[in-house]
Amino acid sequence: MRYRLQMTPDYLQQHWALVIASVLATAVLLFVAFRLYQGSSPGQLHARVRELRKREQKLKATARALRKAESRLTRLRSRSESVKPRNIDEASGSLADAQALHKIAMDQVLIAQNHVRKVILEEYPPKRHDKLRRRYLPRLLDEQKPFRF
Repeated sequence: MRYRLQMTPDYLQQHWALVIASVLATAVLLFVAFRLYQGSSPGQLHARVRELRKREQKLKATARALRKAESRLTRLRSRSESVKPRNIDEASGSLADAQALHKIAMDQVLIAQNHVRKVILEEYPPKRHDKLRRRYLPRLLDEQKPFRF
């Protein structure tokens, strides 16, 4: 005779501690598996690549803001006879701010690229370096800039 496990109210009432313990054990096991993945080589690489992609998106946004500030300033300067000088000064200031933010974003992208490169060099064997660089840093193949850690 086979015994089939059915979740009936009587079963839950008799074995409530076992049910709660299994739910907690599942949560703990999932947390431990996640932490083990974060500490592994692929986990570290994917975290660094995610950060790089986020920084690249921010760089694109600052580039758009920079283009917008430049076009606004040129438009105001072309109509300088009918525009208040204060507005041109404000546009010049916003252009300088946009340039500074764009430079900061470019530096953050370079730092994130170096972090990805560092994980590749330290956590993976040399025969996989080129493949991983091509996969995660494709824009750097054309550039031959030296870097240091």
